Amino acid sequence: MTDADLNLANEIKKDIRELERFLLSAEKVWTGKLIKKTSKYIFRSSAYGMFHEADYFMNTEIKNKVLDVLRDELTELRNRLKEI
Repeated sequence: MTDADLNLANEIKKDIRELERFLLSAEKVWTGKLIKKTSKYIFRSSAYGMFHEADYFMNTEIKNKVLDVLRDELTELRNRLKEI
């Protein structure tokens, strides 16, 4: 393993740890916010009871995946509406 590979692995591990910590908090609450600040997008879980707000700063790739999920939900809602 080269130094470059080790640095890349450490960056990936850091990203995994950050996302796991966010998901641990975000999965325990009902609501959240998607916030755009300057050129960064932030996914924020809402505080609830003993759980504090948690933030996850998304890069463009992850933000686009979140938007894809929301678009899929919109399509499903539109299809359900047509079925009524």
